[in-house]
Amino acid sequence: MTNTKRSIHWVANAAVLCGLFLVLSGCRKPNVAVAEEDMPKAVIAPELRMNGVGSLPGEVYQSQATSAIHWQPWTAESFERANAANRLVFAVVAMPQDFKSKEVMERLARDSYVLATINERYVPVLVDGDASREIGLLCADLCGEIQQPVQFPLFIWLTPERMPVAWVPMVSSPADTVAQFSDSNETVSRMWSEDAAYIRRNSGMDNENRRQRISQRKLAAQVSTQPSEDSLSAIDRLAGFYDSVSRNLDNSGGCFPSGALDLLSIVATHPGLPKELRARCLGVTHELMADLLPSAMFDPLDGGVFLSRARLSWALPNFQNDCFSQARAVTALGNVYRATNDARVLEKMLAAISYAEKQFMTSEGLFAAGMSLTADPSQWLWKIDDIKKALSAEDADWWIKLNGVTELGNLPMDADPSRSNFRLNSLGFSQTTAELAKEQSQSIEEFSGRLERIRNELLQVRNRRLGNSIRNDSSYATSSFLMVSAYASAFGVTGDVSYRDKAVALLEKSKVAFADGPRLNIFSKDAPKSIRAGRAFHYGLALQAGLDVSDITLDRKWTHWSEDLATTATESFVDSSFLKECPDDAKVLDLPITDLSMLFGESTAGVFSSVECRLAAQKRPLLKSFSDLVTPLPKFAFDQPMVHTDLLSAMIARHYPVTLLIGANLTSELKLAVQRLPLRVIQRREAVPDEGVPDGSVSVSFAGREGMVVSTPKALLEALQGASLQQPNP
Repeated sequence: MTNTKRSIHWVANAAVLCGLFLVLSGCRKPNVAVAEEDMPKAVIAPELRMNGVGSLPGEVYQSQATSAIHWQPWTAESFERANAANRLVFAVVAMPQDFKSKEVMERLARDSYVLATINERYVPVLVDGDASREIGLLCADLCGEIQQPVQFPLFIWLTPERMPVAWVPMVSSPADTVAQFSDSNETVSRMWSEDAAYIRRNSGMDNENRRQRISQRKLAAQVSTQPSEDSLSAIDRLAGFYDSVSRNLDNSGGCFPSGALDLLSIVATHPGLPKELRARCLGVTHELMADLLPSAMFDPLDGGVFLSRARLSWALPNFQNDCFSQARAVTALGNVYRATNDARVLEKMLAAISYAEKQFMTSEGLFAAGMSLTADPSQWLWKIDDIKKALSAEDADWWIKLNGVTELGNLPMDADPSRSNFRLNSLGFSQTTAELAKEQSQSIEEFSGRLERIRNELLQVRNRRLGNSIRNDSSYATSSFLMVSAYASAFGVTGDVSYRDKAVALLEKSKVAFADGPRLNIFSKDAPKSIRAGRAFHYGLALQAGLDVSDITLDRKWTHWSEDLATTATESFVDSSFLKECPDDAKVLDLPITDLSMLFGESTAGVFSSVECRLAAQKRPLLKSFSDLVTPLPKFAFDQPMVHTDLLSAMIARHYPVTLLIGANLTSELKLAVQRLPLRVIQRREAVPDEGVPDGSVSVSFAGREGMVVSTPKALLEALQGASLQQPNP
């Protein structure tokens, strides 16, 4: 055997041939007997004999608070105890919104042999892959090494020195959990017992190669020399992903296309962009909404938006949602409504806000991440007889027609090719309440009561099938800051000041709840720093929320807060060559992990690029070291525009700026019109005296064009090219 390092790709038995891979660092050594006196004496810390995550905040940890597995927190101390015990760490990386993770861990705990193996042979560590975001991003890298899509939960075996040894994405059904673990465990534990020192050494060498590879990826990234033109080309390419024949959006992966809708509708209404591109993006936006509005992706019973579809049709969702996805959908739908002025879009948007408030608001008045209970289609879909039993004959007949329910089921073949959901129906309709009331020859008030009663009756039936819903009272920075921006968007498109009040109140609470001196935490409750400390992404969302509230209130204190927070972010996350995701004092794994693409919602790079642009427009530029990292346009954004829509949106704001200089003493009407303008793309700031903006007026300027001064809401909208930025009706 040579010293050349190579990875062993091992495929498990037939039960999991569908995609299970185990990667082991280094070569397989011959079976070598180790003398007992040469073995270090294991010291088992008392903490390893009990579950240690019950006091930690967040859905992931709270879901395992009573587990028989002796889960340990994601801390350096857990690895130190593993070293003293001469054990590998068995880490499970889970996402808070993923119901499958909870089911997988419950299956591990129910099997007596697996339970004993995990507790007695390993140090089991539980990781929230969203809170400890750098680990979620690392999982994508690890899965890429074995050419598998990232799947959660992910099993990772690590040495006590924190070096990955083997990893298994859960590509199979949760029912295969025990077999999948047992097969992997047999190989890993045998190799560890044969020669632990060899595994430690080779895993360390493998990890050093990984470090160099990750670093080189960022350093080798080519940057556009003409970002303004390349941004438009990338957006044009994104619009071309939509096929009007198949009604499919390529490269979306079946996810609800919040990012694509957001960017396309922003471009469609941007007065400074080429008319041809704006028209194309508007056309694709209309086509996408024609597909989505009547689909089951919008739940007509509780108003929520589902994360993704099961196959190629929007008629069959994966029945999962969370607070993150609701907030992102709300913000995107706000921009879609501005572009289309379609009342159906507005109604779906406001329904998603109401759903998020009912489902995810915590006792602190903040928002949790949210966790789905089950995605079993049979618990969500309907037979005609189910509806007829639940409703009166008149209501059932009308509801069946409205939702296109049939005796044989309304799922198209591409959504259910195996016909496993034969005779089952999804629900979805696109008409507004006002349109439905008109069809029924009823007043809106009278019909609204009828519609709400029908929804409640069917919702009760569905809730009985699903069982008790999972509610967690752990306030989460990610969802709270995203909901601030969702409220801000709702205020802009409706003019309803209650949404502005909610945005301000939520940001005030979040500013206090997640504060750690000048820094941010992820949770409002105490936890070790490696679990609780805010990552770069969370700072980006907080900055975004602060600037959104600044725009809808014109209150300078939120600009000041954002600037201070950006300074802290620069100190914590800017390295010489890349944007660190994890602050040094919270780091457990020492890898240069950065977030450049939209793997889990927005990317850190995209959000920070937008924030930098907005602060610069406020004449509050950030340190050059920060700006140099987040302002360039990498060429990979052109190759993969679908996962860089946030970055492309920032590029449009930066290279095709629309700026408002706000004079003193605006009328209340003009001030409201300024506050309601689109967020993030149109920049607004107070004019300084030497800029010559008269009292009661606003100066509107475009890149490469002479600005104009306006003093009425009508003139403001006309200056912003009238119909292209027509203020939505309240």
